[in-house]
Amino acid sequence: MSESTPKKMSLRCYGYRTRHGTWIASCIDLSLMVERPSKEESIEALLEQMMLYVESAIDAKDVESISYLLPRPAPVWERLLYQVLSAACRFERFCSSAFKFKKEYVVPQAA
Repeated sequence: MSESTPKKMSLRCYGYRTRHGTWIASCIDLSLMVERPSKEESIEALLEQMMLYVESAIDAKDVESISYLLPRPAPVWERLLYQVLSAACRFERFCSSAFKFKKEYVVPQAA
C-alpha cells in the first residue's frame, strides 16, 4: 500500500444583499447557504459551516467515501447565479451588494 497524498479542494462561494437588507452567503461546491444581518456575519457563518462539513466528511471511517461527500454540488440554478454574480462583480457598482471568494481545504485521498 502506498502513502496517500493529500489533495487540495478549492470551494467557490458567493453572496449578495437581499431586498430586506440581510446577506446571503453560499458555497456552490458543498451546497451550503446562510443568511445573516451583515456581510461579515454571513461570510463568517458560511466558513464555519464549510469547516464543520469538511471536517465531518474527512472524519468518516471509510476514506473512500470522502469522494462521495466532497464535493456536494449545489443545484444548477445556484451555480448559474454564481456565474452571473461573478460577471456582475467585475463592475464596481454591483460589488457593493455582491461578493465572491474561494476557500481551499486539504482532503486526504484513499490509499
